Parts: sequence; structure tokens; C-alpha cells
Amino acid sequence: MSIIRLSLLEDGLYAPDEHGVITYDGPFSARRGPDNRALGNMGVLDRGTLPDARHPLTRHLDRALKIEAASLPDDAAAGPLAILIHGFQFDPATARFCPPHHPKATNPHCRLYHFDEHDEAVEMRHHSTGWPRGLGFERDDAGRAGLAIGFGWDSNPSLFESLFEHGLNHYAVAYNRAEIAAWHLVAVIETLTRLAPGRRIDLFCHSLGSRVVLRALAQAADPKVPDAITARLGRVIEALDRVILLAGAEKVLEAQLMMTRLNRRTPDGPRFARVPDFYNIVSRENDVLDKLGENFGPAAPGSKQVIGHNGLEARDPSWVDIQLDDAAVAAWFRERGYTVSGDNESSLFAVLDHWIHYTWRDNMRIYRDILRSRPDWTIASLKAAPALFDRVRLNRGPGAVGFG
Repeated sequence: MSIIRLSLLEDGLYAPDEHGVITYDGPFSARRGPDNRALGNMGVLDRGTLPDARHPLTRHLDRALKIEAASLPDDAAAGPLAILIHGFQFDPATARFCPPHHPKATNPHCRLYHFDEHDEAVEMRHHSTGWPRGLGFERDDAGRAGLAIGFGWDSNPSLFESLFEHGLNHYAVAYNRAEIAAWHLVAVIETLTRLAPGRRIDLFCHSLGSRVVLRALAQAADPKVPDAITARLGRVIEALDRVILLAGAEKVLEAQLMMTRLNRRTPDGPRFARVPDFYNIVSRENDVLDKLGENFGPAAPGSKQVIGHNGLEARDPSWVDIQLDDAAVAAWFRERGYTVSGDNESSLFAVLDHWIHYTWRDNMRIYRDILRSRPDWTIASLKAAPALFDRVRLNRGPGAVGFG
């Protein structure tokens, strides 16, 4: 399939079947699926614990890489290895529905991590655009066009679950769950660094998935981690190459904390030999982020602002903010052959549309090219465009022209 699927539930990290459905909920078994693909529960990884060579996660990824990525190119541009992380209101334990825009298709492997292509208007209406296809991965090529890893996590708590988690609303519960998912993402990346040493790894996420990603990096770069795993976590940071954040729901302060940890210096110089590049896709008109990310997240000290609205609110050589609903930014892309759409009046489904960042096909083409035409999309080259990037303009009202 040229995709490896993982699903995190409350009782553990699962290896689902080739469609992303958990068909076997018993202990991990390496020989249950077709072509001896593994199935089953690989267990919970507590923060501070990483898998060893005998752990089910290591065994699963080792076997899966040999099947799904047998022809993976050495060149990351020719065949990137990207981990995909969805946002709010997905449940990997649900059944598979075909076509993926079924109203009950909350399994991310069905709705997002697929290779199907349907009518664009239908995909936009139901937020069912296939990420692997849009990013240039192929269905059955043994990784010749790269390898996608679909990381599913339960971000759709029920009312019952919310009531028993300190009376928090659904979104706040999911926001807290992202912290747990973050460490499991760290474990997945760390395992890949052992199984494919020297391989660059990219991350691609939307909305609340940005919290999973940014907290994962903050956890890996935490200076207080146990000495026994410090070197292994350092390899996690240094293996990451490009991180693409769409309509990020993580708070600006958390992103700044992560960048502070990544940029921390020791008496001998930078703590990490290299840190990833962050491409933060912003839309000021995204009212879903207004309501959820800024008003319904758990109470915390400091600003409520989120990166999908405000960017990093700081200059950093490894981070760039790209505001798709800004007129000047749209014109810059148009000169280069892209017709982008932020949350504005570009189409019927773009108005107040939190999902336009991936349902609009030319937006996806940009992300595909960031991963596959790497020399043309460096952070430095984007920052060289005067006054376009690294600065979020305070648009208000659909289609408003940006101002400084």
C-alpha cells in the first residue's frame, strides 16, 4: 500500500488492517494480516519510556517497512517519508465507510489517509480529501514515490467521557488527549530512526494535530528528560526535516516554548546538530479556530491565541508563517502558477471553512512541492520575499485585503 497505519486508543497503540480498521483487538501478533502484516494492540507507552528492539512497535514497523517501503528511494525529495496527523473529531476505532465522505466516517484512515479521488466539490463539502494522494504518494508502488505513515488518535470524546474528565467540554478533552498522543508520536519517530538510520522524516498535520506534533517535539527536546534516553530523543529531533502545520490549533505560547527548547544552547554550542523547518499555514478568517482553539480549550495562563491565526508571533530562522487568505500572498503564489485559497470567498465551501487548507487541491499541491521540490521551498527563500511571510495580517471579513 506504500502506507503504514497506526491507531492510538486509550488502551494502547494498535496495528490496524490494511484499511485502517481494528479487526483484532488482542495482543500484538506479527502474522495475522495479509502478507504477514501485523495486527493487534502494541500497548501504551508511558512518557519517558521508549520501545526497545523487542517491543511490538519496533517489530511492527520493521516488518511494515520491508513490505510497504521495499523500494523507497534514498533521496527524500524523490520519495519522502512523511507521518500524517489529523485533528479534532476522529476515532480510529470506528468502522470503514466507502466512499470516505460518509457522514459517520470518523476513522481517519478512511476519511483522510486514503488514495481515492472523488469529485472535488464533494470532497470539499465532506472534508474527505485523501492526504497521501494529494502529497504525491502512490497506492501500491512499494514506496517508490515515498512512504506515508498514517497516525490515528482518538480525538472524538463522547459526552459521557467528557463529563467524567473534570467536566471538560469535548474539545478540551481532545486537547488534553493530544499530549498523550504526542509521546506515542515521539516513540514512532524514534523507532524509525533506529530502523532507517540517516533517513529524513517529515510531519504533516491539521488543526489539533498541530498540538500532537508540537508537544511531541517539546517533549523530545525537554532538557529534563532522563539521561538514559537523552541521546535517543536527540536523534528524534535531528531526524525531522520538514514540518507542515495546517490551521494549527496549538497555542502560540506552546509553539514558542517548543522553539525555545529546540534552540537551546549548551556551553559547547547548539544542543542539536540540526532542527526541523516549520511551514505554518495560516488563515485569519478561520472562525472555527476562533470558537474552538481559542475559546473552548482548557484554561491556561497567558494568551489564548493559536498558531493557525497568529503564527509564531516571533521571528525564527527555522519557522515561516504562510497566510493563504492574504491578497498579497495569494498574488505571489499566482505568479508561480498556484491558485491558493484561504478561508475566504474563493468558493462556496471556502467561507468559514477550517478544512480548506487541504480540501483545496492547489493548496495541497504546494505542500506536495514543499516535500518533493525541496530546493525550491527552503525557509530562507520564502523569507527572502519582502514583507510577505513571517508576518500575519489582521484580515477581518471574508476576502478582506490584508494590511500591515
